[in-house]
Amino acid sequence: MGFGLVITSGDDRAPLQDGLVNRLVEARVEMELSKPTRFALRFEDDLCADEPALGDVPELAANTRIGLFALAGDVLECLVYGPVTEVRSAAVLGGPGSWVEVHGEDRRVEMGRVGVQATYSGRASDAVALILQAYEFEPSTQQTLIQYDTDKNQLTQRATDLAFVEDLARRNNMEFWISYEAARAPLSPSIDLTETANFRTSPRRPQPGDVPQVPSLTAPPDRVLKVNPPRGDCPTVNRFEAKVNHEKPAAARGFAMTSSEDQAVVEQIVKSTEPVDPGKVLPIAGVKREVIPPPTANEQESFLSKEAIVNEQSWFVEVDCSTTLEQAGFLVRPHQIVQVAHAGDRLSGAYQVMKALHVITSSDHFIDPVLRANGLGQPA
Repeated sequence: MGFGLVITSGDDRAPLQDGLVNRLVEARVEMELSKPTRFALRFEDDLCADEPALGDVPELAANTRIGLFALAGDVLECLVYGPVTEVRSAAVLGGPGSWVEVHGEDRRVEMGRVGVQATYSGRASDAVALILQAYEFEPSTQQTLIQYDTDKNQLTQRATDLAFVEDLARRNNMEFWISYEAARAPLSPSIDLTETANFRTSPRRPQPGDVPQVPSLTAPPDRVLKVNPPRGDCPTVNRFEAKVNHEKPAAARGFAMTSSEDQAVVEQIVKSTEPVDPGKVLPIAGVKREVIPPPTANEQESFLSKEAIVNEQSWFVEVDCSTTLEQAGFLVRPHQIVQVAHAGDRLSGAYQVMKALHVITSSDHFIDPVLRANGLGQPA
């Protein structure tokens, strides 16, 4: 245990040896919606018989899986678990002041190392579940709309598994992220970890619906960030910077009127262009060349396109704030819904966590979250 962290190394999640933990200077974990969680560990280095003391440490070698676990109250929670992808170092004359920095990502990076060509039938969510199981994740998928077959409407992969799953998430207005559930037996150093790969809408919303809906936010009662509480109550936020984009939550419809007294609505504002003549394709001897027909969208694809616009444009409040694990009382991470209290009538309400930067030092566990909301003065 160091810095309020339990750090493990290897597939068996063995605790990092005390000699390394005692050299730890800082741990950083960067989290963001639908992006890999990245981490960095900086260690003090020195010279030992004219060689760097941490020059060849197997616990920090490339592709070694590192786990970072924090205690939130009495609950052990996993910040990130994944392989080392990069090692940086700096040597200072004489040795003291030298350092080694280990960088890594969650295990999504393992899905992006090999290109794959495959064809799937059924729904995209079914294909994603099969891929996630192959990497020993516990899949948590939300059913997608479109049904694919092996004939004309195929679901074809020509990319890495990571790129393919991320593309399917984008096309279906879903997010792809990894969540963790950690458990440790009393007086035991071993940690049991369940890695759940989520392929879902975030915030949760049903698909399909009659019309695309603005996401509804409801925060649990134990996730409250207090900005300026009444005297006698402690604030849980040190910094609170809000940005409200008043141009974003607006709908626009184009129309025009005639200048005559009847003020008739003009149905055709811009004259449509002449269609491309397929016969005008420049010929090449020995090669059959045809114009690519315009894509056609079915009912499900049309719904997803409209939903993507509604969802993206609905987020117009963004808050950048700072807290600590001790102040907040819970581990802040993306996809959570939190309640902001005592920030005024307009800015108090439910928010979703977009990003969270965790910086753990010997003195404290600092957290810099970025929140977003799709309304002002929302109820809890």
